[in-house]
This record gives sequence, C-alpha cells and structure tokens, in this order.
Amino acid sequence: MEINKLFDYSPVFETPRLFLRRLNLEDVSDYFEFASNPLVTTFTWWDNHKSLEDSVNYINQVIDKYNSQGAYHWGIVYKDTNKIIGRTGFVSIDELHKRTEIGFALSNDFWNMGIITEATKPIIRYGFEELELNRIEGRCNFENLGSEKVMKKLGMTFEGILREQLKVKGEFTDQKMYSILRREYVSCFEEGNSIS
Repeated sequence: MEINKLFDYSPVFETPRLFLRRLNLEDVSDYFEFASNPLVTTFTWWDNHKSLEDSVNYINQVIDKYNSQGAYHWGIVYKDTNKIIGRTGFVSIDELHKRTEIGFALSNDFWNMGIITEATKPIIRYGFEELELNRIEGRCNFENLGSEKVMKKLGMTFEGILREQLKVKGEFTDQKMYSILRREYVSCFEEGNSIS
C-alpha cells in the first residue's frame, strides 16, 4: 500500500461541480454551517456542533489524523459558491491489510443531488489505482437509506448487518456493511463500465 503517496502529496480532485481538498482551520465557519444542523447528524454517533469551537476541535482532530496517517478527509468545495459543504474520505486506514473505510457528511441543502457520490468516486479510484488498496468498506445506520444508496451507486456490495455495533444518540444501533474489492473495481474498469 502506497500510504506515503496520500499523506506526502495531499491529492486534490476536481469533478464537474466540486473541488476536493484537505480540510484546514480556515474552513471552520463553513464546516460549522452544515455540521450544526441536527438533520445532518440524524444517523451519526456524533452530535451536531453547538459552537464554532466544536468545529475547531473537529478540524484539529482531522489535522492530527493527517499528521499521524490515521485517516484522510477531503473537504467538499462547491464550485458555484467556493464554500465547504461537506466532507468525504478515509475514516480509517489499515496499511497491513490494504483496507480502508469511507465516511462522509453533507449539508442537508445538497441532499439528493448526487454530490456525495460525485465526490467519493475519485476517492475510490485513487484508493485502488494509486494507493493499491485491496478493500474499501463503508457502514451506515440501518435506517440511513441515503447513505446506503450512495454506497450502492459506488459499486459496493452489501455484506450484512453488524448488530448493535454503534451507540447513536444513546441507543445501540445496527449498521449495514458494504464493500468493494480491488478485483471487482478492476474487473468493472476492464469491461469498460464504471462505478455508477
């Protein structure tokens, strides 16, 4: 796994509507704008941000993860406004087993527009083609149909239910596990297809 390539070069991606780049403390105000909305955190284990300080603390944690090579988040910049509207990326990285888990969050103002799928496609492509990952997985709350739909569009396969795996808002909740393997990605690419 070419992990240094990720952290040494901090890749930036561009899609038709978006720029994807590292988060930094200059993004605090934009991040707070969407992370403070309770709708955004309906199915997450983390609570909506109550103050700018919450967003400062979160982005400092992201920076610490960059420095320790433990995770890598890209801020999603909407080109029309040049504002951060969400994030996507690798929430955990297992270098030994060439595996990562994707995770994402998005302003509810941009739900049902295909933004997360558009933002995460280049991340998956980069993971397999540049980092030489073998497996990319993702989880979502059992009732989170939006996130489940994204993972299906990304070509991921449903593997099963992790029973009461996370405590969300005081309740133990089931999580759905999805994944895509390198050989599946390569096969799809060779056949001239692409992830949806």
